[in-house]
Amino acid sequence: MRTILVTGATGRVGRHVVDGLRAAGVSVRALVRTPERADLPRDVELIQGDINDPGAVKRAADGVDAAFLLWPSFSAYGAAEVVRELPRRVVYLSSLNAAPGSVWGDVEELLKGKDWTFVRPSGFAVNAQGWAGDFRTGEVVRVASPEASRSLIHEQDIAAVCVLALLGEHHIGRSYDITGPEALTQSEQIETIARVVGKPMRVEAMPDDVARQAMLDLGADPILAESSIAYFAALVDNPEPVTTTVAELTGRPARPFTTWAQDHAPEFRTPPTTPSTAEVARLYVDALKGGRLDEALALTSPDVVRVAPLETDGEEIELKGTEAILENADRLTADLVYDHIDVLGPLVLDNHFAIRFIFTHHNPRTGAPAHTTKLSLCTVTAGQITREEVFYYTPPRP
Repeated sequence: MRTILVTGATGRVGRHVVDGLRAAGVSVRALVRTPERADLPRDVELIQGDINDPGAVKRAADGVDAAFLLWPSFSAYGAAEVVRELPRRVVYLSSLNAAPGSVWGDVEELLKGKDWTFVRPSGFAVNAQGWAGDFRTGEVVRVASPEASRSLIHEQDIAAVCVLALLGEHHIGRSYDITGPEALTQSEQIETIARVVGKPMRVEAMPDDVARQAMLDLGADPILAESSIAYFAALVDNPEPVTTTVAELTGRPARPFTTWAQDHAPEFRTPPTTPSTAEVARLYVDALKGGRLDEALALTSPDVVRVAPLETDGEEIELKGTEAILENADRLTADLVYDHIDVLGPLVLDNHFAIRFIFTHHNPRTGAPAHTTKLSLCTVTAGQITREEVFYYTPPRP
């Protein structure tokens, strides 16, 4: 394979498909609506256009060896024209519920004239992100059919199977039903996230009519809303199946839902309040006064820039990153023993604060004492120290 077209490249699965193909050394072309907002690696060729536009698909598919197809609509209307413009080799992200008459079944049928592979996942684990707002703002999650069981699959496992299918001709004409390694009720899914996040949550059953109206309010098609409610109700007594296809194809077990929850935990946590410049300054000075360097470093951006004069010739030196700054400090103080440090400050103004240090130290070889004054002017951005300008003064010896 020389070049593969990825549709849906900016989505939950598509980004991982792009990463997997690039890791395999394949050139990737992506069909995206707004290239300036795609946020894909620079070596990915971007073609502007919509998957529903056959002309855009034709431009994107010109000269590619294969395509990953994600059809985003709940209707196959217009899919026939798009499928005709795709290359001969197509891997289609279908569904475990790809029955005849469904959108997935209809698109599969359209692809039967090509060298196809159908990847049919169960429920996407990433759809659990819909509960993130409840976790961040309250203590209750309300769902229809809390005891409905799904074998949710991690989006990275879906992508891994799709990449394998794109790269191997022996997958042509095969359909793969892929699921997570276990079936969990919606209550168990919520409890898993709560355990990972460290926030107890109650689960309450939502009446079907309320759940249906909530979907309609979000713009869902009435037929889709009705079928979704019925599907979840059916899963109470007939859980989604569990397959071992991911392990058979990739050589490792499918990721459990706990892993997905750990990967996405920050989305469910209440964002911490960004500390003010005054708070950062106080915590920073208190940590330095107490000799707790690790706490001081935790308030500093890993990419902090430090600007200071060289003691030898007065020229300015700029260091970037805590590692480089610490290495430079170790080099400059290798021959010194610090006896005492006085700290004055902080003095806060807007997003800056200043600290004055007076170091009393001596050279262990000569015993010669000395005092050095250091003035630090720190810049705070989003609760972290991002820049430090330092000025030193060591009085001449008498």
